[in-house]
Amino acid sequence: MLSVRGRIGVACALVIASLWMPATALAHPLGNFTINTSASLVLRADEVVVDYAVDMAEIPTFQERRTIDANGDGSLSSAETAAYRADACAGLEGGLHLNVDGTPVRLAMRSSDLSLPVGQAGLRTLRLICNFGTAAAPGATHALTFEDANYPNRLGWHEVTAVGDGATIVRTDVPTESPSLRLTSYPKNVRPANVRSATVAFEPGGAPLRAPSTDGTATQTSGGLLAGFASRPDLSAGLVALMIAAAIAVGAIHALGPGHGKSLIGAYLVGSSGTLRQAVAVGAAVSVMHTASVLGLGLLVLSAERLFAPERVYPWLGLASGLVALALGAALLVSRLHALSERRRHGHDHAHPARPLSRRGLIALAFAGGILPSPSALVVLLGSVSIGRTALGLVLIAAFSVGLAASLIAVGAVAIRARDMATGRLPAGLLRLAPVVSAGCIALVGIALTARGLVQI
Repeated sequence: MLSVRGRIGVACALVIASLWMPATALAHPLGNFTINTSASLVLRADEVVVDYAVDMAEIPTFQERRTIDANGDGSLSSAETAAYRADACAGLEGGLHLNVDGTPVRLAMRSSDLSLPVGQAGLRTLRLICNFGTAAAPGATHALTFEDANYPNRLGWHEVTAVGDGATIVRTDVPTESPSLRLTSYPKNVRPANVRSATVAFEPGGAPLRAPSTDGTATQTSGGLLAGFASRPDLSAGLVALMIAAAIAVGAIHALGPGHGKSLIGAYLVGSSGTLRQAVAVGAAVSVMHTASVLGLGLLVLSAERLFAPERVYPWLGLASGLVALALGAALLVSRLHALSERRRHGHDHAHPARPLSRRGLIALAFAGGILPSPSALVVLLGSVSIGRTALGLVLIAAFSVGLAASLIAVGAVAIRARDMATGRLPAGLLRLAPVVSAGCIALVGIALTARGLVQI
């Protein structure tokens, strides 16, 4: 059996380990921030074809629509989509580098296609196909190298495949079949592929290429209950009330998932003289900070004139959150160690609860626990804006925050109850250490968040 101190250490370790879970979820190929690419090299006896596909998730598509909608009337005409296809494919061609037998060759666009499937919360996704080609000397064996330099700093799935069509591949370092079915069905529970180059040798002669089995339509995804409600075409008072209730429930569930908001609140309240009133204040402050972060990032996406990568903001926000939590934990640790030393020096053996947080400490705890915005809440906000329901989006985000606050307050109440139960049952010496251990856990959470932010940056 572990000692009480050992159990406290294990609990802190589990809390810190759970902080790394959201980072994996953010990197999923079907996340709302991703831009995914697939380059299929089709090798023939007399030519090389590069069939290039781009699959943009909801948030980059939301930004890209303003480029497609040249006249800004809110609708996309056939002329606008044709002009966008030409310009976009020309820009993508500049990021594709093909060498045949050691000589750089220029790719010429053969055809293009653009579709905007419906995604989460009424937002659109974007699928662009650009078909490029270049001639190759017939009747000879060729060696080629290929590199895709498009979207170098965007999260997403990036793959390269090579297949013969009347030609035989002699050597290759990429697969012949797309693991994502050309960005239409992404593998589950795997890290996103990041293959951007290929080296291939091929010779004339071989079986013709069979027609692909996929219809090129991306798999439709669901944004969950909250995202689905925001895009409902029929609005009544009853449905709006149901939306608000659902948003509160989703916010409450979100707060109970992996993350550090509740960890910081619980760690602080266990080691302090915090009351239920303070738990309410801390939970509400974290919720308000989270709402502000969602609105702030939403405004940044809406105001960005160029294709802005909002997912790149998350590591910096995580780093800021970690540094604030580390500073808060370190300050509490120093203060509580000093108080413990003073009590021992003056011969006070009984435990004294730590002082409650100051207003500055409350703000720091709220910042550290609520600065990372929920991607689902951001999608709901942008989806509501895109269909002219900005007010509804703001109401749903506020309801989401109410649910978030309710769960965090419940966590705080449980932490206070656990602290009160332990007060009369644990040895006095251990109770004297509780505030110090609590501060140490907050500092360790800050270290973990800071390290994760630095790794992601």
